[in-house]
Amino acid sequence: MKNTLTIKALSEASGIHLETIRFYEKSGLITPAKRADNGYRQFTQQQLDELKFIKTCRSLGFDLEEIKTLLRLQANPQTDCTDANALATQHLHLIEGKIQELIKIRDLLQGMSQCDNHHVEDCLVINTLKKA
Repeated sequence: MKNTLTIKALSEASGIHLETIRFYEKSGLITPAKRADNGYRQFTQQQLDELKFIKTCRSLGFDLEEIKTLLRLQANPQTDCTDANALATQHLHLIEGKIQELIKIRDLLQGMSQCDNHHVEDCLVINTLKKA
């Protein structure tokens, strides 16, 4: 890897779409790129590391405001991590609630999918959805 990356190379290295990178830069999630004499953005390992961090956060379901908070905390490594722990705990509770909702949906769909009727008027799927 060279000292600087084009946005295309950064996109390929991070697995994040070009427009998303531009959005993250405009939103202040990643450090703004320096510009070459021709006006093209020049990204560094720092932005690649920031994008990988953001990608991991997004894969865990953190929203952009939560990610901004985590990035601010990461930028101050000597700071107490109580806020990061609280954010993770809060997010964990949210995810646990979603899991419970998904389990209910799964159970309902499992029951509905056992329909062996051949006519819509007797269809377990349709009748369950009408009653729900």
